[in-house]
Amino acid sequence: MVVSFLAFAAAVLLLLWLFQTVLLDDIYRALKMRDLERGSDTLAEYALDMVDEDFESVEKIADEIAKNDNVCISICKITDSRFGRRGVVLCDKHVNSLCFVHNIRSEQFLSDLYYKTAENGGEYVEEILLSEMFGGGEILEAESGANVIKAKLVDCGDFEYLMLFNTELVPLNSTVDTLRVQLIYISIILIVVALALAFIFSSRISKPIREMSKEASKLALGDYSVNFDGGNCSETMTLSATLNRAAYELSRLDRMQKDLIANVSHDLRTPLTMIAGYTEAMRDLPGEATPENMQIVIDETNRLTSLVNDMLEVSRYQNGEQILKLSEFNFTNVIRVTLERYAKLKERDGYSITFDADRDVAVYADEGRILQVIYNLINNAVNYAGEDKSVLIRQLVADDGSVTLEVIDNGIGIPAEDLPLVWERYYKVNDFHKRANMGTGLGLSIVKNILLLHGAQFGVRSRVGQGSCFWFTLPIAEAENNITE
Repeated sequence: MVVSFLAFAAAVLLLLWLFQTVLLDDIYRALKMRDLERGSDTLAEYALDMVDEDFESVEKIADEIAKNDNVCISICKITDSRFGRRGVVLCDKHVNSLCFVHNIRSEQFLSDLYYKTAENGGEYVEEILLSEMFGGGEILEAESGANVIKAKLVDCGDFEYLMLFNTELVPLNSTVDTLRVQLIYISIILIVVALALAFIFSSRISKPIREMSKEASKLALGDYSVNFDGGNCSETMTLSATLNRAAYELSRLDRMQKDLIANVSHDLRTPLTMIAGYTEAMRDLPGEATPENMQIVIDETNRLTSLVNDMLEVSRYQNGEQILKLSEFNFTNVIRVTLERYAKLKERDGYSITFDADRDVAVYADEGRILQVIYNLINNAVNYAGEDKSVLIRQLVADDGSVTLEVIDNGIGIPAEDLPLVWERYYKVNDFHKRANMGTGLGLSIVKNILLLHGAQFGVRSRVGQGSCFWFTLPIAEAENNITE
């Protein structure tokens, strides 16, 4: 920051020194010559259309040009002498009678100037050093100043005029010395100000960055209670807000991962304990190797397999390794087949699972994956069905050629702020949802990934204390037979 401000100050000072001292004479000369050229071109252009009777109007224009462009103008009429040589008669002078062209008394000088102009195509410029004019012809250094004379011939029909334009180049040595002293003081002030600003701005920007760097080090060590303060600079404030959001998301993800580990550990320990207990009993106690005990061991083994398979499946979906096997099948019948799995649950625990459909419809999708979606949604509804233990599964056929399946429970519901998060891989709504009685707790994440692969619309509606409705929509096969894999 300090280096940048000093570099900027140095660049400004370099430009000031360059234009105010080194190039001042050249710029001054260029401007004076520009005024001389502009004045001569304007007056000559106007005089080309004049006749001798209109000479007064030319004089008025000459006065205006002389005042506007700060040049002296003299107009001379060219006459023939009796010896056959053309002569120059000074007709009038305009502005500043003390300038060089207004005080020319030598007819020879005017005649020489005329012939030089004629030989040069009607335009001639001559620069005369002041030291040469007043020093007996000795040419001294140009610091003494100079007169620049531009002569222009204008043919106006009956008469020919020699227009003389004069400007004086004043020596700028004293001016340059004055500016040089001023620039020394300006340079010192500018460097001091640049250093002060550099330290102020660097402190304002770098201090919050240093503080955020310390907090980021804590975050890297797993301390998610960090707070990033961006100070008063808009850029660092934006950065701090982003880092605070990242810290919050990391803490939430870490919490979800810990919850998942706890849940999975619990789910693994329960069937393992059951398997160990029953197998030990069958080994140690005569008559315990019954088909019923063997079935319990098989069921608990299947439960372990289901847990491991669900975790692997979520991982494959996240890595994009799953491929759909699309086919046309009876969507309504798949729902009925899924509900058959819950017959024993209804009989044993008193659940009421109702399916509402006015007709059978076919869809073009991956039948196995869609069955998995339906099963997971129903299983989720059963786990959180509430005291009435009722679940409604409703099939809705829309006029646009799509079918929507809604799975509705009357449980405790989900807070509005948590609705977007229920599909997350490690998500668990604390204080609102009990841990699943069945399955692995990864069901909704699997549902989300399967429906995303199908390009299906899905969502959830819920209010606390009034239950939840999970839904998804697929195109009916008759309406659309193509789903991009």
